[in-house]
Amino acid sequence: MGSLNFPKEKVLETFMDDEELFEESIAMFLTNVQERLATLKTAVASSDAAVVMAEAHTIKGMMGYFSDGPPYEAAKKLEFMGREKKLDGAPDALADLEDKLGQLNQVLQAWIAH
Repeated sequence: MGSLNFPKEKVLETFMDDEELFEESIAMFLTNVQERLATLKTAVASSDAAVVMAEAHTIKGMMGYFSDGPPYEAAKKLEFMGREKKLDGAPDALADLEDKLGQLNQVLQAWIAH
């Protein structure tokens, strides 16, 4: 699962091959990650390191079921920036996370569309 080209079957194993649970989890993720991303954007804009750290950590955890590749690493980078209170590169890191989340969202939506 190191890239966005990971096999659905491997991820489905995480859900004990329960297709319904898998699809419900994807739907929840797609909804909730947008809310978290909005909060993260506000935190980056206001240089709130504590909220950047917390929201990036939450997003990282949410996507951990689906990807440990580039989107996960992008969230991890923002989490670290917040923890270290070094947000100089946070707008660029946020843009990178948004791009990678967009790619992940496309993969996940394709999976539930069959």
